[in-house]
Amino acid sequence: MAPALGCTSAVSLSFRTTEESLRNAFDKFGRLVEVNLVMDRAAKRPRGFAFLSYADEEEAKNAMDGMHGKFLDGRVIFVDVARPRHPGAR
Repeated sequence: MAPALGCTSAVSLSFRTTEESLRNAFDKFGRLVEVNLVMDRAAKRPRGFAFLSYADEEEAKNAMDGMHGKFLDGRVIFVDVARPRHPGAR
């Protein structure tokens, strides 16, 4: 299944990053529909990446342009179009 229109991924996140800090940083680019901060179940902390869904593709592009290579919670983050998982990936 392909990601929804307007779906971005943010990587290289700090372990201190929260869904709230992601929303605060990314909501200025458009209407966020969903923020999914991927957590490590064993360590109970973020795994360093998240998926953000916007209402439309243009808003997602604005977020990629505006946040790629910027600092968030003390780390430079990288934002790109979310890609579907490869078959057989964990």
